[in-house]
Amino acid sequence: MTRVPRAGVWLVMLCGLALAGCAGHENVVDKGRAADANASLGADFLRKNDNEQALSRYKRALGYDRNNVSANWGMAIVNDRLGETEEASRFYKKTLDLQPGPAIYNSYGVFLCKQGDTDSAIKYFKRAANDPRYAGSADALANAGLCLHRAGQPAVAERYYRDALAANDSQLTALTDMARLKYEQGDFLRARAFIERADSVAKLDAEQLLLGARIELALNDSDAAGAYLERHNAAEPSASLSLRQLEQSRR
Repeated sequence: MTRVPRAGVWLVMLCGLALAGCAGHENVVDKGRAADANASLGADFLRKNDNEQALSRYKRALGYDRNNVSANWGMAIVNDRLGETEEASRFYKKTLDLQPGPAIYNSYGVFLCKQGDTDSAIKYFKRAANDPRYAGSADALANAGLCLHRAGQPAVAERYYRDALAANDSQLTALTDMARLKYEQGDFLRARAFIERADSVAKLDAEQLLLGARIELALNDSDAAGAYLERHNAAEPSASLSLRQLEQSRR
């Protein structure tokens, strides 16, 4: 989501107790600034996964300006998170009507993919990736690959992953999901190469670490598998596994 400058946060902090007092003697609120400020706070709450507070702030922003792009986009994302797919779809369409652009295309593509509309999702990912102004083109390509991979089209997915890595050789989704794809194909050496590249550019999450452990077990390297598993267990203590349990799950 496009970040509103931090100054917007200060505006609402200074004026939140008495917005009317910030508008001068006529008691008139600058609705555009108030909408931006509340949308900025909504984005902060969204980044902290506080969906209810984000929803409240975005609604407040739309109360000041129903055409505020950031607030409409934020409402789309937070409603998707809360499982309100019809509302999410409505706000995505409104956002696209207000200000179509590659970042919103990419975001909408993710939403469509989650709803199982793979063909439409790929169209939006391609629109995003083909915009020369968009710095996140590799992300859109990787998202397209992931969507196709989950839809059972690994060969096409691989082409998108490779295009993403050609655009950005550190793109984490493309690296980890190429590792997963090669693991599923039984190409364990290439799977290891991709997960090691991913591990060198970012902190892997628990699921990715578990994939690394599975790859090493498939290559009969129990020491390397154990090292990944130790990191997995530290990251996800409630889902701790022993090497024996992981070996048994392969059978």
